[in-house]
Amino acid sequence: MKIRALVAAALLAASLTACSGGGETSSKESAGSPSPSASKAAELAPVWQPKLDTAAEGAMEICTTPSSASCATALTDIMLVVNDIESAIAERVAAYPETTKQIAKMQEATDLYVDEGCQGDPAADGPDSRCHGATYGITIGSASLGMTLLTDDMSLRPRP
Repeated sequence: MKIRALVAAALLAASLTACSGGGETSSKESAGSPSPSASKAAELAPVWQPKLDTAAEGAMEICTTPSSASCATALTDIMLVVNDIESAIAERVAAYPETTKQIAKMQEATDLYVDEGCQGDPAADGPDSRCHGATYGITIGSASLGMTLLTDDMSLRPRP
């Protein structure tokens, strides 16, 4: 499933580059990711929530038109952070079960967006298009992911 999500994110990024003429880097992508040692030492929510918020900023409004290149950019920015969160979880000894479930849902939404050919297809903007559900799965999913990160972090804290 992780490989499918990476491929889907790469497809979104590649199709965006093809449509925009390339050479552009999203300002949201430059947020970077913490070093592996930093992510192992700290809870994940304080590290990743701000990055997720930055990536998702304005995405709901942008993606009212799922076919647009700006929507594809917004979804790609979110999923790049999601993939980094998944990698941070993989580096830890502790499990993040709720976060992992939410990541899987977002990866399914990414697959749907790619499989439906949403970017660049005017039909994707129609009221009956499944592309709206895919964009919601990613944009609203990012807010849910922040909550599940916090919940999983709290469940791992030592009990008094």
